[in-house]
Amino acid sequence: MHIRNVITGALLGAGALAHPLAAQTGCTTVSDPARIGVQGTTLRMAPATYRISGQRFTTNVYNGSFVAPTLTMRAGERMNLSVVNAMVPNDSQSVQQVAWTNQHYHGLVVTPRPDGGDNVTNVTINRGDPPRKYDFLVPGFHTEGMFWYHPHPHGLTNSQVAGGLSGALMVGSILRYFPQYAGVKERTLLIRDMSFHIQNQLLNINGSTCALLPVAPGEKQLWHIGNFGSNNFINLKLDGMRWTLLALDGNPLARVEEVDSLFIPPGSRAEVIVTGPAAGRRVRLYSAPFLTGPDTAITMGYMVGAGRPSLRSIIQPAGLDKSVVDTIHFLSRAADVRKLTFRYTFTTDSATVNDTIYAPNHLPVNVPWGQVQEWTIVNTTQFPHTFHIHQTDFLVTTVNGRPANEGRLRDNVAIGVHQVAVRDSTGKVTQQTVGDTVTVRFVFEPIAAGPFVFHCHVLQHEDEGMMHNVCVYDPRDPDGQNKCNAYFSGNAHIH
Repeated sequence: MHIRNVITGALLGAGALAHPLAAQTGCTTVSDPARIGVQGTTLRMAPATYRISGQRFTTNVYNGSFVAPTLTMRAGERMNLSVVNAMVPNDSQSVQQVAWTNQHYHGLVVTPRPDGGDNVTNVTINRGDPPRKYDFLVPGFHTEGMFWYHPHPHGLTNSQVAGGLSGALMVGSILRYFPQYAGVKERTLLIRDMSFHIQNQLLNINGSTCALLPVAPGEKQLWHIGNFGSNNFINLKLDGMRWTLLALDGNPLARVEEVDSLFIPPGSRAEVIVTGPAAGRRVRLYSAPFLTGPDTAITMGYMVGAGRPSLRSIIQPAGLDKSVVDTIHFLSRAADVRKLTFRYTFTTDSATVNDTIYAPNHLPVNVPWGQVQEWTIVNTTQFPHTFHIHQTDFLVTTVNGRPANEGRLRDNVAIGVHQVAVRDSTGKVTQQTVGDTVTVRFVFEPIAAGPFVFHCHVLQHEDEGMMHNVCVYDPRDPDGQNKCNAYFSGNAHIH
């Protein structure tokens, strides 16, 4: 079934996902995922049975738990872990959907080389293969914060991630940039949808469709929030309260921002400070509608005022982070840029980039490192998408021709829709939904040399073909582009 028939309710008001409290089996206090270091770790993809909202499921998950472990590491450390494909078919996943896999470390600026790097174009982990080793450096200059990991096999990503194969990856701490909050309690909240369950996708936080999150009155907590499901956009609110936003997509903001809502597309992350409500007060945590459609919202849980009031004082902010500001200024002021345009389109049964369905052996967009890129993404459909590119972050410069002035870096951005007034031949004016056009700028570091992809992070769209190959090469190498093409010309990963 095409994704337009699967998640329209979720995208246009989320009515299909609403879970009235009366229908819940009860709200539950949620625990953080277990934390494990990356040195010598094995992640095993294999079946497990669990319950969500009173329903019993068996799918393939990491290390026996629907709530996958959080990987922890430092900038300057090597990723050193193995992945085992021990998946089996089940009621929700066919033999074909578990036959092969790979793994992506979303948001990391690292090598994409197939021999141990963060590669999804030339790596296949077949069911029953020996453990696949990932061994690469996360450079010392890397930003610190929340990233994530998940399978990325073309055509199968949606089913594997929807079944529970996704987890958080913490590099250092976002508090490095915000020492005024040093020592606060932290929570890791994984928002996921089970998109294989079409009629009731069970949007959940750490496995709970109604999560209770105790915070002492006046206490500051740091919440790491990741939208690690397959297809749903989240517009997260705390009823009557504001978020203190520190970072998006593992990138610190130049200064903290007070915001009413957190719009988190699939694949994105937000790191925020919350303040505990009065003792006994329950503050609804919900995803609000963000497009036209039914006026419905998805209740996801409650922040509950519990415990002794916090007397902890917060010191004054440390000020701007110079590295973030310098990068933003460099990208926004660059005059010599390479401009490309990519159109997201639908056909009857597929999704495309520039009218081309992804195939693993399509020749890539070859890019020399160090050259500033300005890419314009045009949504020709009436449905939201995202733009995500591996191995770099980017600056959004314009949305629908207007300056964005975001002052922040991302690795994933919504390519949404908006309403326009159209006058017909009789003079009647109607509102029509049209897709957005978003322009971004970025530059690749030398460490990014090699093959990878950009795509829409609505994973069903990605699986249906809304993805394209990219390859970064050394501009000093006269044979660099040919070496890039060689990664794809003989690629046998056509499934």
